[in-house]
Amino acid sequence: MKLKYIIAPMLVGLGLVAFSSCSDDNGSNPTLHMPESFVLNTPYVAASVLDLENTKDPLVITWSQPDYGGFPAAVTYYVQYALDEQFTSTVDEEGNTVPNYIQEDEPLSVCRDSIDVADINRNLMTLLGASSAADVPALVNVFFRISAQTPSTDVIYSNVVKVQTSPYFQTLVAADPILWYLTGSCIGDGSWGNAVPTGCLPMYLSQNSDYDYATGTGEILWAGYLTSAGFKFRGSPDDNWAVQIGQGDSFGKYKVNDGGSANISVPSDGVYLITLDTKTNTPVITEYSGSAKVFDGIAISGSFNGWGDTALAPATTVCENHDWFINIDLETGAEVKFKQSGSWDFNWGGKLSTLSYGYYGTGVGNGDNLYISEGGNFNIYFNDITGLFRFVRVSN
Repeated sequence: MKLKYIIAPMLVGLGLVAFSSCSDDNGSNPTLHMPESFVLNTPYVAASVLDLENTKDPLVITWSQPDYGGFPAAVTYYVQYALDEQFTSTVDEEGNTVPNYIQEDEPLSVCRDSIDVADINRNLMTLLGASSAADVPALVNVFFRISAQTPSTDVIYSNVVKVQTSPYFQTLVAADPILWYLTGSCIGDGSWGNAVPTGCLPMYLSQNSDYDYATGTGEILWAGYLTSAGFKFRGSPDDNWAVQIGQGDSFGKYKVNDGGSANISVPSDGVYLITLDTKTNTPVITEYSGSAKVFDGIAISGSFNGWGDTALAPATTVCENHDWFINIDLETGAEVKFKQSGSWDFNWGGKLSTLSYGYYGTGVGNGDNLYISEGGNFNIYFNDITGLFRFVRVSN
């Protein structure tokens, strides 16, 4: 999901364009011509109303390259859109320039863009200042233009094109993804208790899942060792089993919020992959087909400990363990990785995705250091089969 911002036009450095100069070249070198504008083409959807809620295809817009007189200039484009044709800016009380338009956050080097209509709708909520459905008109005219700039010239703008849209109300703050927990005879300490993670083990969020912006529904995962002794899903360790998923008539059939449901019993002891669609509360449990190395220890290493080992504790102590946890203080700007204790033969890095309460991600072998953009005290959970991890902020 791309994020957009209301920002003022900015200078974009793309490297220097070489200017040839010679006193006796008789004018053979190209001369940079500064155009006043260029052409944004009218998209085909402008002939009708763009339904932002039900349209799945992106809005495709194209434009011509500005005529710099044949000069080989590297041009950077930005797509901008507003509720009127003026594209004005004001200065707030703190002296900040506040445009009345949205500028796409990604610079373009080609004369074409495909804009997710969901992003357009979300940004219209910002432009409209919508806090409820009553603030959203049935039809809204959206005016588009393109900015263009070379490393050595000022910004110029295309003509303005109008597209009539039908928006829908959408919250401006993304919902955190929904999480479920596992509890059972081979989970944690086998107590079926409420303690996290030894009684209730949290599942993991996937960076490959597109979590619903408004509801937080999507696919969550876990991989680990299970036995026929059984387990269940719990919606929360603190709800007295109000939200749960158990087994129905047989393995592969499930009952939701039925206190009389059976424990889920896998056909045979072994390593399994569990996926749970939190929109439908439908689990899929399959034997894990990959390698599941059993580690004697997992550590977190980083700038905070001189890239030494700070041990994580095993979450499961009654069966083969593949989940690890720690409570730790990390400063803003810290860089960390997960690793095999005492060795760098197995180590996991990657990129962090941000939640309101911390981070999540997928560790990959020999991946990039994980950068902590906002420090604090964290409960960290890591799965050594999938590389999935969560950083849950306890306090700043």
